[in-house]
Amino acid sequence: MTKRCEICLTGNNSTLQSASAHETSKFFFWTSIVRMYNAIPGEITPCNSIYVAKMYTTVLLCALSMVFPPLVVVAWFIYNSAKKGGQS
Repeated sequence: MTKRCEICLTGNNSTLQSASAHETSKFFFWTSIVRMYNAIPGEITPCNSIYVAKMYTTVLLCALSMVFPPLVVVAWFIYNSAKKGGQS
């Protein structure tokens, strides 16, 4: 028997979820957001990367924060996430 070293998150009793699966779900979430922005008619928000999608989302949340101020905090976290990931 070989013992493999993996970083896993514990789940329900015997279920393990690898950290890479969590990162993959984040990737698919942001690719869905990219598709949503590209589906807006008139090419108002042309979006070709996850970085651009995060910036559009940040601007949208900042605009909506005029009505609901706590959205500024969410916008700040998304902005920091976009800056951490870079423009790749």
